[in-house]
Amino acid sequence: MKQHILLAATMTAMLAACGGGSDDNPAPVHQLFAQTNDSSNTVVRFVRNADGTLTPKGTVATGGRGTNGVNYFMGNIVAPDALTSNNSLIVSPDGTRLFVANAGDNTVSTFSITSSGDLSLLAVSPTGGVRPTSLAFSNGVLYVTHQQGAQELGAYRVGSDGKLTSLAQYTVAAQDALPTQVAVSPDGKFVVVNGFLKTVTPVTPLNMLLAYPINSDGTLGQPVSSKSAGVGPFGGRFGSGALAAAYIVTEAAGGTASSYSLSSTGSFSTLSGPIAVTGQQAPCWIALTPDNKFAYVGNGSGAVSLFSLDTTGKLTLVNTAVATETAVAGQASAFANDSWISPDGKYLYQDYAGDDKIVSYTIGPNGTLTKLGEQPANTVSKISLQGLTGT
Repeated sequence: MKQHILLAATMTAMLAACGGGSDDNPAPVHQLFAQTNDSSNTVVRFVRNADGTLTPKGTVATGGRGTNGVNYFMGNIVAPDALTSNNSLIVSPDGTRLFVANAGDNTVSTFSITSSGDLSLLAVSPTGGVRPTSLAFSNGVLYVTHQQGAQELGAYRVGSDGKLTSLAQYTVAAQDALPTQVAVSPDGKFVVVNGFLKTVTPVTPLNMLLAYPINSDGTLGQPVSSKSAGVGPFGGRFGSGALAAAYIVTEAAGGTASSYSLSSTGSFSTLSGPIAVTGQQAPCWIALTPDNKFAYVGNGSGAVSLFSLDTTGKLTLVNTAVATETAVAGQASAFANDSWISPDGKYLYQDYAGDDKIVSYTIGPNGTLTKLGEQPANTVSKISLQGLTGT
């Protein structure tokens, strides 16, 4: 009997050492999020499976309102890319918060994300601006750009309850300048804003990048303005590691892409470009692989273009249409907009707003994309899908 008891105790100890107690610390659920931008806005949720495919997990209401596909930039008609932006929803660096811009009622929703993947709506906060469309988060402060107004950039302290408290509002290039993206530099020293239009009709790009120094309390100093190499900088992504100062930018109005280096003073210098995205129109969205080898550019004309990066951050166009989807009836383009790459660099997820779906791809060693599958977004307007981020 004593031998049996001893054996049982030994086996229990061995099982615990080999992970028998793993139920107490379940593996985190890897997810993908987008927003429908419907009138009653919702977050579309997917579980990211180990093979890169997606499993739908339903939708969660943001408690705010979207534009239901109404596109301010296009003259308030219903058209793809209604928010004309990058980063309309983002996950905090620690993976515990999801923020969503509700452009229809000028609010931002804050969710908590549990290790099991559940979303819990914490707060819906007014921004005090008009049409919030792009978000960035750093050190407890959320930065938000708006499509209209005299002060289109706001800084907000995020409370433990998820509520936003305004710290300050800032002027960008010009009133009603239509900024398309806000980002925080990897070193946490600057807030970068790009994508300005002096007027919407006619379209008059302001060819500049702005870098605001971040103060210790999260407020911002006077911006440093740098002239862009190409016309109409729209979306941008910083590199990582050795290329953390490299900023890769799409230039929608000029049909090009460029790369820049951000200095310690906040000024940008050109590394490469502008490089024409041959055969495509409206290169607006961009994603970089974690190893800094490849950049994927989403085009309004419906294709995803592939660029390679060298060790200095210079770009080379590899394939103008490494992936594409056929537009649905009534749409001129599948509209390849927001995209997101898994942290391990194995998979690219791509919104096709003109097809109301998200497509998953395997990233090959040379940057090629192999389609794994697709999932419908099921937006009300069938073209209002916006934003893409994950854990």
